[in-house]
Amino acid sequence: MSLLLVKDNANSKIRELECDANGLLKVDKVDVSALATESSLSSMNGKITACNTGAVTISSSALPTGAASESTLSTLNGKVTACDTGSVTISSSALPTGGATSALQSSGNTSLSAIDGKITACDTGAVTISSSALPTGGATSALQTTGNTSLATLAGCVSSNVLSVSAGSVSKTSSYVFGSGGSTASISGSSSANSSVFDCRTLQKIVITGNTSNLSDSNIEVEVSHDNSEFFELTSAFLSIDYNSGHFGKTLDAPFNYVRLKRSNTQLTTENIKAVISGF
Repeated sequence: MSLLLVKDNANSKIRELECDANGLLKVDKVDVSALATESSLSSMNGKITACNTGAVTISSSALPTGAASESTLSTLNGKVTACDTGSVTISSSALPTGGATSALQSSGNTSLSAIDGKITACDTGAVTISSSALPTGGATSALQTTGNTSLATLAGCVSSNVLSVSAGSVSKTSSYVFGSGGSTASISGSSSANSSVFDCRTLQKIVITGNTSNLSDSNIEVEVSHDNSEFFELTSAFLSIDYNSGHFGKTLDAPFNYVRLKRSNTQLTTENIKAVISGF
């Protein structure tokens, strides 16, 4: 058996410690002035809600300035329409400047309808134009009349032998320019002579043929004119004479209006020459 003693500083005495039948220390008076009371603990407990790692519940809290309240969230929810990836519904929106409105769509439909009314059904077999402004130079009834007049004039040229047509082709024409059918032209020795003029205005090609008694002077000149007055030598188209027979001949394009031959006889004797020009 042990005896436990403690010092009472307040009274400067030594005192015994006593326990009860259960071995618990008997305490007659304890100073708990600095400890939490049951009342304060109960009040604190009423303000704490059970908390776990899955959820935290706060019964009330002072929101910071500008934080959303239940009222503003409810108002916002009322302005949001259910939205999915298939459609977005906008109840109203301010259009940007120039944005299409229902009125503008109606105006567009009216214009399209007006255009549709002016277009006639068209396929690859036929195109129908009700009316059209002709471009400058487009064929008109007046121009067709003018064309008919021109055709009549052309027919008149044919009937008056200005232009000859046979079986759909321009006919040939020919004439003697030196001599004639039964005789030759004479060119004195040491002199020159020009043939008569052949008219080429309605021809595409001419053929010059003939014969001469002068076998010494090799060339006969070809001269052309635009007005049957002033003639120029066609230097690339001179006629060469066959020294054995005295024959000559050449085929020429005829972009000129008139043609004639020039023969220079350098011999002392007279030259006898005959020449024919044919054209088509």
